[in-house]
Amino acid sequence: MAVGWLRALMRDVRPDVVHVQSLGAHGLLAMALPGGSARVVTPWGSELRAAQHSAVRATVIRLALRRADLVLPTSAEVAAELADRYRVPPARTRVLSWGVAASLISALPHIRVAAVRSDFGIPADATVVLSIRSASATYRTREIVSAFAEAARDRPDLFLVVLAGHRPDRESARRAKDDYLTGVRAAADGLQGRILIVDHALTPEQTFELMRASDIAVSIPLGDQRSSSVLEAALAGCHVILSDIRPYQEMISDGLAADLLAEPIGQALAQDLRIAAPDQVSRRGNTDFILARENGADKVAALERMYRHLSLR
Repeated sequence: MAVGWLRALMRDVRPDVVHVQSLGAHGLLAMALPGGSARVVTPWGSELRAAQHSAVRATVIRLALRRADLVLPTSAEVAAELADRYRVPPARTRVLSWGVAASLISALPHIRVAAVRSDFGIPADATVVLSIRSASATYRTREIVSAFAEAARDRPDLFLVVLAGHRPDRESARRAKDDYLTGVRAAADGLQGRILIVDHALTPEQTFELMRASDIAVSIPLGDQRSSSVLEAALAGCHVILSDIRPYQEMISDGLAADLLAEPIGQALAQDLRIAAPDQVSRRGNTDFILARENGADKVAALERMYRHLSLR
């Protein structure tokens, strides 16, 4: 049914360019695209990592990449993997960060921290730690909660916020997420009054407001690309704590101020949370970095130029 709908839509719209975001289910659907339109593909880092252990996933990704006119990873590490493992020619690859949306940059001065904390029931005087990625094994949310529990014994000011509202489309994925959240809640046992699990989906604007109302932002996956969530948290003024992986190293080399944590991640995160706090120098530096290098308006303009070039070929 989805294939028929897609082909009918393509006949009606006749787009010059089709941009495929992610190569999971969307990668399969992209196989049904008729010819005539240029194809742009943005692979997700989590999908590439999962494909390292799945021949089926790797095959879908390989076929989708083979049919792409342009592939847009967001980090140099992923670009290298696409060339080495999937044989994507460098001439068909461009590294393009999505940056921080212009709407969020414009909203920043108007966010009232006290009001946001009140709306979410967060203590006004707490040092708020935000797990900025959707609760899942990919983003090691359970490890974040466990490390927080250790650090919180030494820092009574700490308060943790976990984002758990995203619901996958597939029933099997929803069950897996529910099972994982059960483990997250078990790890949070004993933290009553010190943790908030946000169990409803937030808009990008609401998530950014919550970042602005937080002091410390944590993202510790084993693999990622150049994450817009991390960039948004940096612009919001958070002290940023990250796993020590190549895409995050790239961001720091480019000018992002953040802590990089080595493995074992639980022990390193607990130790960092015992001392982490925002500082004005890093906050100003991150603001300057985002506005100069990661402004979403500039990224959209660059993407539009690529679209125009492809449409004229």
